[in-house]
Amino acid sequence: MSTLTKSSAPHVPPMSLRVGKATAKTAKAAPAWSLRVARTLGGENAVDLLIRQHRQIRLGFLKAALPGPWRSRNFHQLMRLLAVHEAAEEAHVHPVARRALRQGRELAARRRHEEKAAKELLIALWRTGPDGRGYLRRLNEARRMITQHAAREEREEFKALRQAVSVPRLRMLGAEVKLTQAYAPTRPHRWVNNEATNKLAAPVLGPVDRALDAVRDRTAP
Repeated sequence: MSTLTKSSAPHVPPMSLRVGKATAKTAKAAPAWSLRVARTLGGENAVDLLIRQHRQIRLGFLKAALPGPWRSRNFHQLMRLLAVHEAAEEAHVHPVARRALRQGRELAARRRHEEKAAKELLIALWRTGPDGRGYLRRLNEARRMITQHAAREEREEFKALRQAVSVPRLRMLGAEVKLTQAYAPTRPHRWVNNEATNKLAAPVLGPVDRALDAVRDRTAP
């Protein structure tokens, strides 16, 4: 029986190298069950989904400023989109950025600070309402702050997430965003402004807000 020569023996990489490669691959990949969930929910990349919603928000501000009988409906649609959009970002997207990006902790902290300031403007806008005095002024203040915040998100956070996080994980994150938005509160709440409070508030304030929305829609002229 012939023996293997040194040159013909299969090359086996050192154990530490194999484990390092496997660990890196596992860290970037999403579990199989999460991919099935993502496919069920459409498999949309979280970054693409949120950027698309940024465009809808910019258009929503323009529609909410228009006079006429549809102003109230446009206003409430905008406030609902803003509420569920920020809830998903605060509960899922910023925490992923904080863990995955090189300066993620600092980046996420800046985004939360901006969102907290924007939420104060949105609370004032909500209390004023589409028929209240100073509505257009408050609407424009909120529009400027939120569009600037969205531009910084896309430039600093979303671009980095595309590079640092695998496509399967971003699709799973998109599924998490959609699930959160399906039952999140639909109006601004001052104390709901981080990962923990959003996850606690969703099953409580979400149904309450949606019940109030249903009553308002039924009684609207």
